[in-house]
Amino acid sequence: MTPAGRKELDKIRAVRGYTLPLHETLADLNPEFLRRYGDLASFVIFGPKEGRALDLKTRFLVLVGITTAAKGDREGIEWSAMRAMQYGATWDEVREAAFLAALPCGMPAFEGACRIFQELEKNKGWVPQKRKIVRKPKRKAAK
Repeated sequence: MTPAGRKELDKIRAVRGYTLPLHETLADLNPEFLRRYGDLASFVIFGPKEGRALDLKTRFLVLVGITTAAKGDREGIEWSAMRAMQYGATWDEVREAAFLAALPCGMPAFEGACRIFQELEKNKGWVPQKRKIVRKPKRKAAK
């Protein structure tokens, strides 16, 4: 891998906290493409608050729904879920964002996200995270 490829991987790690196989391959194959991809993704997700209608919590909840709907990669669902909670979302909000994808995309899309959520609850996610999953206490049924 070239020094340019290593530099781009370091930039992505600084923003995301990890890299994916996609990043590693692009760093080796075409560091310039990785730079442009990384810059675009960072700007779209983390770009300036000014002129943005959605806060970071909401952006990540939207990403949970989108990655679920697209039967997205495990890392994308995990990363979006954990980042949403980092910015104030509850575990129930994360799961509901994924559930909303079931209506337009079918239950199999949501089912895939549920498998990922079960692994996260056991602290067995693929993407290294520092956040614990906290469930709300069960509500008592109304009499």
